[in-house]
Amino acid sequence: MARHGHRLISPAAVSIQGIEFESLILFVADLPQARSFYVGALGLPVLFEDDVIVVVGDRSGRVVLHRNDRGHDERGIFPAGHGVGGAAVRFAVDDPDAREEEARRRGVPVLWPTQEATWGRFVVLADPDGRSVVLAKMRAPAA
Repeated sequence: MARHGHRLISPAAVSIQGIEFESLILFVADLPQARSFYVGALGLPVLFEDDVIVVVGDRSGRVVLHRNDRGHDERGIFPAGHGVGGAAVRFAVDDPDAREEEARRRGVPVLWPTQEATWGRFVVLADPDGRSVVLAKMRAPAA
């Protein structure tokens, strides 16, 4: 149950029909620096870019890197906030150990070295805004 004001609302009461996940928007302090990290260091393909956003990813999912200033939006509704908050981004990789080694070679900050978890093996990097970027090889779900 979700809390709205002082009353509880059932999830069914607030669900939107016909909704499909399209992308995750990350507000970034420096768009060229964020592009360099997500495209250059991580190797994600650019799907679209202009002077406000860079969209990276593929059919499995997209990340929108969005300038975090009010100068481009005359309505004044963006950005949604400042700082990285509690969000992290996770990407699937075949070899987290090799990705950690490559990140260190390129000078990308490694927040947590490669390690095992019950759900798989992963390494945590930091993007230019300090946001955690998890590169993980997930375990197959138990049958």
